[in-house]
Amino acid sequence: MAKNKKAAKPHRPVRDFVKKQGKKVNLSEFLAQLDLLGLKIIEVVADGNCFFRSLADQLEGNEEEHTKYRSMVVQYIRNHREDFEPFIEDEMLFDDYCKSMEEDGTWAGHMELQAASLVIRTNICIHQFNSPRWYIQNFSSHDVNMIHLSYHHGEHYNSVRLKEDPCEGPAKPISIKVDANIARASSSSKATTSDSKKSSQIKTVMDATRCYNTNKIRQVLQEVAGDVDAAIEYLIAEKQSANSTCAEESSLSDTNENTDDGNCSPRNSQRPTHENELKDKKPARGKELQHLSVKQRKASAPIIIKSKAGSKGREKKGKKQNKRRDQPEKAPSVTSGPLPDMGALCI
Repeated sequence: MAKNKKAAKPHRPVRDFVKKQGKKVNLSEFLAQLDLLGLKIIEVVADGNCFFRSLADQLEGNEEEHTKYRSMVVQYIRNHREDFEPFIEDEMLFDDYCKSMEEDGTWAGHMELQAASLVIRTNICIHQFNSPRWYIQNFSSHDVNMIHLSYHHGEHYNSVRLKEDPCEGPAKPISIKVDANIARASSSSKATTSDSKKSSQIKTVMDATRCYNTNKIRQVLQEVAGDVDAAIEYLIAEKQSANSTCAEESSLSDTNENTDDGNCSPRNSQRPTHENELKDKKPARGKELQHLSVKQRKASAPIIIKSKAGSKGREKKGKKQNKRRDQPEKAPSVTSGPLPDMGALCI
């Protein structure tokens, strides 16, 4: 009988933010802080379901609907396991975590706040006493509303409404000037981050492929859905194919140029070079010098030496020019300017 007896489950602590020793919430001061914004606190039951109760009050005006929102949030986490599993602490298994979060009275954490914002498609503003507001900004403020909660000493949530809100049904929209600024900053940050990422991808592909046509790289990246490796492979394969085609055409052209009525000797060999001209002229020059005296021959010798030096200089210069022609053109160097500022991220 003793073996079949199940061990009792540990008792979960009940959130009672008012009674907790050393952390009594001074609502009067907090209310005064919110009063400056034209807001008030709607208290919900502190039973471990306070976050979901606050959601239910904001969305329906009835905190007793909290179980529905708990179920929606947990189901969203299950459906997007790859996004949430890395953030589970204490080496807890994902399925065990979801099962525990489904139970009534389990406290919600940062993961549940993010999941709630995504599943109900709304941004969340969390007010804290004597602290800056905390925004969970997953959507443009033009598309969705923002719900407002208050957070007390890191252990309890309440709902926040306009002072003139009769609390009948969903909370009335709250407009705070800072919210608009945060929304603009978030949109600007996302746009800047996107542009910076694209610039980085283009530079990576450019360095790997030595292709400096940014429009072409941008088009290829778009076709492969931003996959940098796939874009690099595509451009390299295209370049190799183009080089192979050019080599075949060049070989065919050389064959046609070097063949003349069945004679396979290169045409260049038939061209008289400057050196050959000098050789042809040397015997004639020798005949001219035969009737001259020794002194006259010596006097004319510098002319021959100068002529040789000049021909060698021209030959060297011609070789250098040929070398320059044969060398492949260097690719223009890529000067990457300063990356655009990434900006601040809204949670």
